[in-house]
Amino acid sequence: MSDTEYGHLQVTRHLGIGLKVDTAPQRTKCAIDALTGQPTYLRVDNGHIVIADQVVYQITGYDPADYTLTLELVKDYRPGQKDDPNAETPS
Repeated sequence: MSDTEYGHLQVTRHLGIGLKVDTAPQRTKCAIDALTGQPTYLRVDNGHIVIADQVVYQITGYDPADYTLTLELVKDYRPGQKDDPNAETPS
């Protein structure tokens, strides 16, 4: 993925578990109306968009061509990812 390419964020709902972020690209876009609908899995916190308490994106700009916010991945708390708080630390 080049610096100007954006990937697709993929989230699935699992019965009894809730939401799971399946794919969290380094760069993605978000429709502005996604922020106004107040979904329970998405919140804005200090200029960051937090999705399902698993990934955190920083708003980096606005793309007027498709009316979306451009986002950059800041934290990835999913199991096995770089910011996983439950990962075992090597001794």
